[in-house]
Amino acid sequence: MGGTFEEVIPERGCYYIHVHGKAFLITRKFRIAKNFISIAGATKHKDLTYTLLRRRFLPTPTTIFFFRKKFILKDVASKLVDMQFPIIIKDSSGSNSQGIFPYIKTLAEAETVIKTEIVNFSSLIAQEMIFGKEYRVLMLDDKVIGALEMIPPRVFGDGKSTIAQLIAEKQKHTHRKTPIDKTLEKILKEQGFSLEHVLNAGEIASIKKSSSLAEGGETRDVTASVNKEIISICAKASDAVGDYLAGIDIICEDITRNPTTQTFGILEINGKPDLYIHYNPTFGKSRNVIKDIITFILKLNTTQKSNLS
Repeated sequence: MGGTFEEVIPERGCYYIHVHGKAFLITRKFRIAKNFISIAGATKHKDLTYTLLRRRFLPTPTTIFFFRKKFILKDVASKLVDMQFPIIIKDSSGSNSQGIFPYIKTLAEAETVIKTEIVNFSSLIAQEMIFGKEYRVLMLDDKVIGALEMIPPRVFGDGKSTIAQLIAEKQKHTHRKTPIDKTLEKILKEQGFSLEHVLNAGEIASIKKSSSLAEGGETRDVTASVNKEIISICAKASDAVGDYLAGIDIICEDITRNPTTQTFGILEINGKPDLYIHYNPTFGKSRNVIKDIITFILKLNTTQKSNLS
């Protein structure tokens, strides 16, 4: 765009973007708020996000909150009694697939997890699980500028290596290691595999049920095929949390289909979404979302000045 990039305090991820005679001070992750008075924590805390989405009658899984300061163990059963299992328990402020306890099948198991983990987190949420494919939809105002299918980490057979060996080889190139534990063994067993199983050439085994790029998850660009009704829901969701720019995590069977014809739910909203993931996806077209964002900011800046004059 003919602009320049200036480091201010790189240790704090703080920079200036100079473009078209304007200078924008940003951090590595930044927000573009719609309102002069804005709640920075609207997307930082999942309990608040879900509350704001419910107020707009947007599709989200049933969610219950637990706060450490007001936690009473005997209240857990009464709060969860009407939930449909399996459920997932999460750190309300967690990110990057951390602080997540999925596929909890019984009330007793849920009580144990919440009792054990509430001391480690200021708040937890319990949420009914919905199943399908995971997607990240990057909204800028009411437009989709990037959308990705988030594919959980997996290994591909070569006809001679065990799954354990394939995982070890994969983990040479991942930022974070997938734990070799009972959860992994259970995931493999559900597919009819074990760590010692040798996959046929081209055969695939998933090693995690949720997407995690740090553990070798993959991405597929689906920007051009997002259903218009899903776009409308995502635009309303970003408006609910007061952000022009939002990374909305959804789960559904097929992002090309009308949400009313399938399982569909908003899992999370990221007010400071990762932008790099839309460049060079594993499959599909790269999206220059930074250019879209800077163009939008320039237009927004001009519009606001015009309204004030």
